[in-house]
Amino acid sequence: MTTAFDRRRIPAPEDSYPPELSHSGIEAGPSNHAARSKSTKPIYLKAGLISQANGSGYIESGRVKIACSVYGPRPKQPPYSPQGTLNLEVKFAPFASHSRRAPLRDTEPAALSSLIHSHLLPALQLHLLPKSALDIQILVIESDSVPNVLSAALTVASMAVADAGIPMNGLGVGVMIDSEGSGDRNQSDIEVHDSGGTISMGVMPALGRISGIWMTGEMSLDQACSLIDTGVQASKSTHAILAQSLIARAAEQLSSSS
Repeated sequence: MTTAFDRRRIPAPEDSYPPELSHSGIEAGPSNHAARSKSTKPIYLKAGLISQANGSGYIESGRVKIACSVYGPRPKQPPYSPQGTLNLEVKFAPFASHSRRAPLRDTEPAALSSLIHSHLLPALQLHLLPKSALDIQILVIESDSVPNVLSAALTVASMAVADAGIPMNGLGVGVMIDSEGSGDRNQSDIEVHDSGGTISMGVMPALGRISGIWMTGEMSLDQACSLIDTGVQASKSTHAILAQSLIARAAEQLSSSS
């Protein structure tokens, strides 16, 4: 007697093992655009992930994995405005966190969308896009804490916007620094709550400007200023990786068109 076999489904393996990445692979350099510094965790960035979008990007930062796509600029529906409109939406995959998320019952994406929108807006030149709308879709594939997701989402959103060719004042990157002055640890929401204080900030390192600051917990004014200075310095390494990724993407497009 033969068992029925469904050709429409791919049978899963009986055993599965997590991939093991050697330290040499993490610190390989420009080929995979990953790097480690004393104040930032290893970061992987890839531009041009989604071919159907005008611009897209993918980021892995610690345990956070996010894909971002940009559509537009598109003609905006009335009433018209003298500058472009930014529409940004954050969605979590059901398997993004340890506890499976139920669809249409999560209030966290709305707050994150508002934060990322306010942090990213100063980096865009929307006054050059009158009567137009720019749509940004952010999909969180894996997450650990809200500050880590916020910083990684801001970085990949800036990459996707640059990949779409949208005019920008400068590349924006997200940085998360805790009360111990370090952002290289993968913290859960409970660990972030117990750490005393956390600052997530948007920085445009090329211009030396801060586009937004979001602080959780309690800390003194002097400690907050010190963490902000640490975050600005840490953003420079992420900015270099982001620029290298966009240069590699432009080289790929040139080679494919020629």
